[in-house]
Amino acid sequence: MIRVFNKKCFLAVLLSIIFVTALVMVYSARWEMADFQNYIQLRQNLKYKTTVADGNVTEFEYILQTLDPRFPTPPGDMGVAVSAGVTNAEIASLMKQGYDMQGLNQYLSDLMSVHRRLPDTRDAWCKEPNRFLPDLPETSIVIVFYNEAWSVLVRTVHSILDRSPPKLVKEIILVDDFSYLPHTKTQLDDYFAAYPKVRILRAPTRQGLIRARLLGARNSTAPLITFLDAHVECTVGWLEALLDPVARNWMTIAIPTIDWIDEHDMHLRTENAPTYYGAYDWDLNFGWWGRWSRVKQPQNKLEPFETPAMAGGLFAINRTFFELLGWYDEGFEIYGIENIELSMKSWICGGRMLTVPCSRVAHIQKTGHPYLMKANKDVVRANSLRLAEVWMDEYKQVIFDIYGLPRYPVEEVGDVSSRKEVRRKANCKTFRYYIETAYPEMKNPLIEGAFRGEVKNAALGNDTCLTYHAATNTVGMASCDHEEKSQFWVHNYYQEMNSYKHCLDYTGSELGVFGCHRGRGNQAWQYKIDSRQIKSVKHGKCLALDMESRTFLKMEDCDGSKEAQKWLVTPVSLDVSIFAKTKG
Repeated sequence: MIRVFNKKCFLAVLLSIIFVTALVMVYSARWEMADFQNYIQLRQNLKYKTTVADGNVTEFEYILQTLDPRFPTPPGDMGVAVSAGVTNAEIASLMKQGYDMQGLNQYLSDLMSVHRRLPDTRDAWCKEPNRFLPDLPETSIVIVFYNEAWSVLVRTVHSILDRSPPKLVKEIILVDDFSYLPHTKTQLDDYFAAYPKVRILRAPTRQGLIRARLLGARNSTAPLITFLDAHVECTVGWLEALLDPVARNWMTIAIPTIDWIDEHDMHLRTENAPTYYGAYDWDLNFGWWGRWSRVKQPQNKLEPFETPAMAGGLFAINRTFFELLGWYDEGFEIYGIENIELSMKSWICGGRMLTVPCSRVAHIQKTGHPYLMKANKDVVRANSLRLAEVWMDEYKQVIFDIYGLPRYPVEEVGDVSSRKEVRRKANCKTFRYYIETAYPEMKNPLIEGAFRGEVKNAALGNDTCLTYHAATNTVGMASCDHEEKSQFWVHNYYQEMNSYKHCLDYTGSELGVFGCHRGRGNQAWQYKIDSRQIKSVKHGKCLALDMESRTFLKMEDCDGSKEAQKWLVTPVSLDVSIFAKTKG
């Protein structure tokens, strides 16, 4: 009798457990869908419209036609690709507008939940107990946005709130860099009013990414500052791993491993990020290089490893260290090179920069640069020149040569004496130290036969110089004026003969001067030291003086015995022993 009773009790308990589990699963599923379904309901009642102000598309909204709210999981769940289903002309038009405005497929982003789930891609080593310090300091998270798509921006913030220990996030500061899209104003304020850790700062005028970040940093209150782009999704464990190396060494800048969210279908790609480190060539253009090519190889591939440079949008830094480094250079315009400057000076001023494999943040790599403002000058060039003058010591000349300049153009890109004072006060080391310590892979910047200054022909002597005639885009010989303007030439890293960004160009039939493109080809030249000839790398012909006119130039078959093909130049003198043997 007791045995039968026990069996009945056991069955009753088992059925109760099954029932409760099923009930929890149902309500859990409903909860996961709640935000998504509410969003769908909200958007289903909106009509398609496009508003144009001053030639700019300011807003577009549309009816979602291809989504069944009863679908069991939201589109893009767990990082999978999103499909629009059947695409008609209207949807295709909306997708195009999204690309034009946002640099991504906004239509598909708007189909996704702002609480999208992502898989935990960390290695088991990262999840081991006591892997990170138990008493990590809290951080202020600064996110700059400019007309960011609603779904992308809100998803960024929710990914932080959903996957970060609350005790580590003191505040999330959203810096609005003078956006004009309606959803970035009252709608955004109202949405985040229920989230006490989210604070919105609004710039009174357009600042550009660099100065807008400074606005956020200087208004932050935590001892650590974490910068994120406005189009990312953080994964589980990202913040603990990122803050740990900064907490252990206050002069460390920590960078997460940056996964890629495909801008076309929003799927998460994680296979490549752990195998690369941040670097750049002499144009200071950031890129990802293979970790296997590094001179210094860590024993454990999962531990934070040294990197010479970062992409710049995602990193954590101690506020005191950031201040010691002079924050960002406020003379930098808009966007670009600030990442290389911060990378260099973090090492030069006694700190270090680490990539953290256990911290994974997914980033949408947008097409083009929708953030950029309309500028009256080449901001990357201007920022590069400022960086070189302050931080690169004698090697600044490599950058000047790339732009065909004899010296730093202070009247064009501004005085940098205050930035040099920052370096002096911080007791920073040399650029040579940076290369030797952080970036021994940096290529040798000097090509064979590199020269700078006046170029003269042996047949004419020292009083006549190679001259660029801007009115006709031609070159010829004229009396030397020694003013380092139209007669100043550099044979630089890209094999160009460059004079103030105007390069000697030979098509195979015509010789002229055009804007430099760094693509070599028609603008690649070789100076043969022994014979003193200037030879077209692509076409194999040599630059020669027309002996009849003694003014015009021509291209002809190379003949080392001809005086008309002999050119007198001043070789570049620079110690390149610290660089890798590889040349550009």
